[in-house]
Amino acid sequence: APFENCVVLGHVQDKYGYKMSKHRGNVVSPWEALNKYGADATRWYFFAGSQPWLPSRFYEEAVVERQRKFMGTLWNVYAFYVLYADIDKFNPNDYKSKTSGNIMDKWIISKLNSLIKEVDYNLDHYRITESARAMASFVDELSNWYVRRNRSRFWKSDMTDDKAAAYMTLYDVLEKFIRLAAPFIPFMTEEIYQNIVRNANPDAPISVHLCSYPSYDESLIDKKLEDEMEIAYDIVQLGRSVRNEANIKNRQPLSKMIASFKEGSLPEYYIDIIKSELNIKELLFKDDIKEYVQYGFKINYPVLGPKYGKLVPKIGEALKNASPVEAAASLKGGGKFKIDVSGSEVALTSDDVEITMKGKKGYGFATYGSISVVLDETLNKDLINEGYVREIISKIQNMRKDSGFEVADRIAFYYFGNEKLDKVIKDNLDFIKSETLSDIVYDEKKSEASYTNWNINGEKLNMAVKRI
Repeated sequence: APFENCVVLGHVQDKYGYKMSKHRGNVVSPWEALNKYGADATRWYFFAGSQPWLPSRFYEEAVVERQRKFMGTLWNVYAFYVLYADIDKFNPNDYKSKTSGNIMDKWIISKLNSLIKEVDYNLDHYRITESARAMASFVDELSNWYVRRNRSRFWKSDMTDDKAAAYMTLYDVLEKFIRLAAPFIPFMTEEIYQNIVRNANPDAPISVHLCSYPSYDESLIDKKLEDEMEIAYDIVQLGRSVRNEANIKNRQPLSKMIASFKEGSLPEYYIDIIKSELNIKELLFKDDIKEYVQYGFKINYPVLGPKYGKLVPKIGEALKNASPVEAAASLKGGGKFKIDVSGSEVALTSDDVEITMKGKKGYGFATYGSISVVLDETLNKDLINEGYVREIISKIQNMRKDSGFEVADRIAFYYFGNEKLDKVIKDNLDFIKSETLSDIVYDEKKSEASYTNWNINGEKLNMAVKRI
């Protein structure tokens, strides 16, 4: 045969797992799908959904969801770069690509090279879906961690070395990534390539599909850095879940968080990241967080019932006097927790009983894998006032956006109607002005302003903005 390996595609099924056929009337025309979702979105769905040789369910919601999560996120990162590069007239050819000293830059470059290495290996072994999912995971971290954490570097007015390094890092990542993703989403990567590469360098190959496939640089891969950043990211995710559970906005500062995990601690840099992302004043690392957590038992009756029958109620009574903390230690790693039930020893497993954990009063708790976090949810006057300030800034930014202002536009800020918030604003005026580009502030009703009545954490305030 003129080939060494052959990949055969599985059947395309409908939403409910039925084979598409004219008899069932569930056939989707390929042209209809391509015209509705686009060629790249359709291709990506098949690449990322399941192994190509397995049956695949094809329906609109699934295609749109994968398109949104991967292609939409990648496009947002690209749009972010283009927006600020246009404002600053940034051309990557005017700056020498060199290794940045910024830890976030080193991390994303390490992640990129690890990704290229992984995808290269997977494609050599026909692991197409694994490659697609690895790329999707990378784009999520690029957008929701790297760009989020580095936006302020692009907002600086002057082209400092640090700002140039941020631009060059994001450009290098995008340029290499679109070459990596080109066989998967050929049209989208071509459009990005033409805009950020060919527009800046007309001597570059005329198409991304005529470029060499990217290769990884082992010297740029720092697994220790990647592992530490992953712990920090997981801690932030857990902290956000605690806030959501308690219905506390991220804009509301909190006093402290306690984190517990296998490694025990993180360098100061990651502490600053976590504090900034979760808007907390203090981060503590502790091996033992029992003082903040309330433990309990949850009996698995479908498992325990057939094993112990009428003894189950007595097991429940015995567990009321048992220590969930000791039980958790005994059950760890597949062990057994032994209790006395009416003079007989009963050995329980993790299949029989689950150890439940929740924060004690005033504390929120979340855990995942080996990482546990506790968030102090108590608010004092200073924290509440700072929460007001951040909420006011957020509302001003929303008004700027709704008014169609450009990122760099200077504004006048108007407000009236709340004595408490008037004092908070005046006490923090310089910070509010710098964060919102407000050159002028009016603290009384003005006829030229069109006001909106906002809810600021339970307080009402009339606010307006105008471009200067």
